[in-house]
Amino acid sequence: MKRSLALLIVAALLVALPCQSIERVKVPSQPKVKTKTIFSDASLKRLTNYMKDAVEREDIPSAVCYVEYKGKVAYFEAFGLADREAKRKLRRDAIFRNASQTKLLTTIALMTLYEEGRFGLEDPIKWYLPEFSKPVVRVSGSYESGDLVTRPAKGDITIRQLLSHSAGISYDPYDQDVRVICYNDSDTSITTEEVVKRIAKLPLRHDPGKGYTYGFGLDVAGRLAEVISGQRLDELIQERVLKPLDMKDSHFYLPKRKANRLVALYQKPTKDEPVSLAADSVERFYPLSTANRYFGGGAGMSGTIEDYAHVCRMIKDWGIYDKKRILSRKTVEQMCSDQLFGAAGAYQFGLGLEIISSETSARRMRTPNSYRWGGYYGTEYIIDPAEDLVILFYTNKVSWHTNRVQDDFIRMVYQALY
Repeated sequence: MKRSLALLIVAALLVALPCQSIERVKVPSQPKVKTKTIFSDASLKRLTNYMKDAVEREDIPSAVCYVEYKGKVAYFEAFGLADREAKRKLRRDAIFRNASQTKLLTTIALMTLYEEGRFGLEDPIKWYLPEFSKPVVRVSGSYESGDLVTRPAKGDITIRQLLSHSAGISYDPYDQDVRVICYNDSDTSITTEEVVKRIAKLPLRHDPGKGYTYGFGLDVAGRLAEVISGQRLDELIQERVLKPLDMKDSHFYLPKRKANRLVALYQKPTKDEPVSLAADSVERFYPLSTANRYFGGGAGMSGTIEDYAHVCRMIKDWGIYDKKRILSRKTVEQMCSDQLFGAAGAYQFGLGLEIISSETSARRMRTPNSYRWGGYYGTEYIIDPAEDLVILFYTNKVSWHTNRVQDDFIRMVYQALY
């Protein structure tokens, strides 16, 4: 499965935007959390020692790890430094770049509108976004080389296809068309509407509904939500997701008072290279932008691991959070059901999240029909209703895929269950 480079488009769109300076603001004491252990002393020690060693070996610069079992926090620890240059210790309430974990938040906001009867999943998106009235499929060539060949798509793109990445909308990291069409480095006033109109010019990878292509579908869905609701996406998500789920530290752009809680961003291009500060300053500082004009439904948000645990708990409990109904049980069941209908073979994807198949569970020690997704900078969540379990792992490194710390941590949590 292709992993997301969604946040790169956000960074590119904001390349010249003014950013807040990070001031030395006094940080309140770290909150205390009561935990309910599911670990034996031996498994707990093994898990903690493994994470300490991973940071010491520089497999990762730092990490916050969170496990919730039967509705109670079972493990919640921070390892390493939030800012190696400033020698700032990582805290559990550090703010990370969520990247593609934004997709589930956008999906939830859109599904609240769905429950109000504002749209149907089979609605063609051209009803709301006329720029998608005549989608085309790429046959050969590219915009950049001037030899692009396309054909009319066989069918319209539907809302269901946006949320399940089956529309054919791409952002392959090697696709120069994305960079040529979707942004201009000198454009500092780009809006969500303008970005989506540019995305509409991109040829599809395949006919709508005939495959799985990871891409800008949720960015388009975010704009769709704006049109249907009449609100900006950040306002809609704040009202329908962040506020009811008590996510007080999640934002598209961080308030100045929280800037010093954003973790520094690092890179480790290969396994043998040392961890170093990420070379791309835009990737490092985009959450601090003061422009606030582009809201990427596919990748734009930042937040704490504990905030996102509230999202995972709500999905695990089939729409309920803190005794409040956020989504109906059947809506969550639909989100967690395969929406590809065989278009990607055995691979399954619901609405906004991946469904872990029997094959994946056997290979990587997961529970079949549990759910997951992650973000480009090393964030990951597992939602496991069968085990009444939520696992989150957050680190802050470009090229996170060069190590296996994330997978090892999740595997060790599962091994600790009894």
